[in-house]
Amino acid sequence: MTRDFAETNRQVFEKKSRTYKSDFAKGVETLVNVAQSQRTWVSNVWTDTEAGQGKDLRMLEYACGPGHISLALAPFVSSVVGLDISDGMIEEFNKNVHEAGRSDTMTGIKANLLADSAPAEVSGPEYFDFDIVVVSMALHHFEHPGKALKCLGERLKNGGVMMIMDLIPEQHHDHGLHQMGEVVHTISKHGFSAEEMQKMYEDAGAGDGFKYQVIEERLEFTKDGNKFHKTIFVARGQK
Repeated sequence: MTRDFAETNRQVFEKKSRTYKSDFAKGVETLVNVAQSQRTWVSNVWTDTEAGQGKDLRMLEYACGPGHISLALAPFVSSVVGLDISDGMIEEFNKNVHEAGRSDTMTGIKANLLADSAPAEVSGPEYFDFDIVVVSMALHHFEHPGKALKCLGERLKNGGVMMIMDLIPEQHHDHGLHQMGEVVHTISKHGFSAEEMQKMYEDAGAGDGFKYQVIEERLEFTKDGNKFHKTIFVARGQK
């Protein structure tokens, strides 16, 4: 992610960290439902499943925002690390984690994994060998999504699973975008097909058992009083 593109994302989401809850309340609800209902489709290894019982299961959420997805999946893993390039989002993440009483097993850290060299604060062994890496509704904000998946694939342990939720490609992706303001400048790609995702997973070394599923319930969010609806997918692949 070039400095300019990453910086634009950081600035925009810094501002959004304060209004994220209200702007995306309905969409967040949908994403949380999808994450929880599809988790056993993504992986059979969770603390409440036979395959995961008694194991120390570590999860990384990249571009974690305020932590809604991390909190939704936290009951089914042993620990969660949330990383984001925005101070405001990490503040919200840690505040939400504290309010949920999960500060002992969850932590949010400001870091840009997609910088030319990974920041020192996340270079220790505790930031590698995750059982599951999650990216929710952030891939289309990464300047180089394929490179992003490779970086995240390096953080997975062998046998670990990558779970991604994002937008499907739309033929008229510019519809209503002029109403979305500065967020437009943080979007690098308007959705990903199953074929594109599979190639990126394979290039990231996490293509085993690749699956891609379009979610029936559409994502709803509000911007300046305008409602938008988008169709999303969930994908999974194993290292």
